[in-house]
Amino acid sequence: MGDPVSFASVNPLASVNLGGSMTTFASIGLVLAIAVVILALAGALIYWRVVKKQYWIKIHVFKLIGNVPTRFAIYTAREVPFGMAGDKLWKVASARMIKLKAVKWLPVGKIQTAPREFWYYMREDGEWVNFQIGDLNKISKEMGIRFVQEDMRLQRLATERLLEQRLMNKTFWEKWGTTIMMIIVFLVVAICMVIIFYQFSKVIDKMGYIVDTQDATTRIIIKYCGGNIFNETSGGTQGLIPIS
Repeated sequence: MGDPVSFASVNPLASVNLGGSMTTFASIGLVLAIAVVILALAGALIYWRVVKKQYWIKIHVFKLIGNVPTRFAIYTAREVPFGMAGDKLWKVASARMIKLKAVKWLPVGKIQTAPREFWYYMREDGEWVNFQIGDLNKISKEMGIRFVQEDMRLQRLATERLLEQRLMNKTFWEKWGTTIMMIIVFLVVAICMVIIFYQFSKVIDKMGYIVDTQDATTRIIIKYCGGNIFNETSGGTQGLIPIS
């Protein structure tokens, strides 16, 4: 019988020594744990993508707080068809990734404030009314309001100054933080995949050794004890090895 082909010999990562004293069961446990973590992350990512695609509508809700109309909540919604005539309703849920239950059911909104964004005002009776902001120029003219140009100019200069200080002069982390975090995530995933393939090759290699040992043991048993095991019907002392 020729030498069996070792799986670790064709593995490019077999020369890396990671926990050489680790037992077979510990290696299998490590591989399973890492595989479960990766599958959980992949499942969470797929779930987040699906939920984000379904709940594409953003709903801003306002109500009167302290005699001032104030936005107090932001929800997401998705279209749910019902009936056979093509009618639809909006299922409103929280803005979090996990949508446990519907907050409210609304008819399809007609007034859009921004792309995929609708504003609602909660009245005293709890009803949500779809609304939009009125024309400030028209309202100002109707009210007879006159703007002071000097004050507006100074306000514009102050705004530009604040923008230069807070937005244009960004720190290193504000500019590259997202890119660095994405690189770290890809590196962690790559290292996990390397550990999985390495440990899996070690497990397969040990299983091959166990199979070869079992095969050799079976051959020895058949060679020296075959007469007693497989020729039970012949009776007597047939198959026994005489004492020299």
